[in-house]
Amino acid sequence: MKKENEEKEEKFKIAYAVSLITQIGVTVSIITVSFIGLGYYADGYFNTLPIFVIIGAVLSFALSMFAVYRLVLPVMDKAEKEDEKD
Repeated sequence: MKKENEEKEEKFKIAYAVSLITQIGVTVSIITVSFIGLGYYADGYFNTLPIFVIIGAVLSFALSMFAVYRLVLPVMDKAEKEDEKD
């Protein structure tokens, strides 16, 4: 019985990790495409091709890092609490 619970817990951890990686990938992709797309649109509107695309890329990088931090923070807190238990 104990071995079954350990196997289920291990499978849950793997599924959770895959889920987290997928969330990170989708979040970063959406933010990057959105901000660079908006920059490209603004450059077409104002006829200033590289400026807003570069601004969009920089902003998307910063916002993506913040979003990844927010996604990973609960996992880090949980791991920290488990380390304190042991």
